[in-house]
Amino acid sequence: MTPSSADDAPDLTPGPLDVPVPVRWTDLDAYGHVNNAAMVRLLEEARIAAFWQPPAEQIALGAPAPAAALPVSGAGSALSTVIASQRIEYARSLEHRRDGVVVRLWLSRIGGASLSVDYLVLTRDDPDGAAPYARARTVVVLIDAETGAPVRLESGTREMLARFQGEPLSFRD
Repeated sequence: MTPSSADDAPDLTPGPLDVPVPVRWTDLDAYGHVNNAAMVRLLEEARIAAFWQPPAEQIALGAPAPAAALPVSGAGSALSTVIASQRIEYARSLEHRRDGVVVRLWLSRIGGASLSVDYLVLTRDDPDGAAPYARARTVVVLIDAETGAPVRLESGTREMLARFQGEPLSFRD
């Protein structure tokens, strides 16, 4: 898989998506590195940029459209998502960076009503991902917003998402 570019918006080419995410001063803990809770937020911001469609009026005002939109939107939508699980392994300490990070993400599994999103947290000076700061996986489940019951992915959505599917990460035992 060839990574997409790390410009201001996710690339529309198949393969992993590189999403630039700012590292805020408030993401740091007392030791001067990005706190584990802030790392979850960095992953969330990348996942939202890649998969959640903003309302049409926000796109008209310049909000970027995602590369791989799920059939969900904001409050009041018939479909919603929940996080079933999340795993993060930290490879090295991430300190404040004015240039932010690049979160490389792809789908490692497309299930009936769920997706596994794998991530590498990188910096622009390591575009090949030789030394990621963190590796992670999030399992996202599509649900009926009213009942909370899982909702199966439609075939068109599955086909679109398959363009962003790749090999699953290996984690330590």
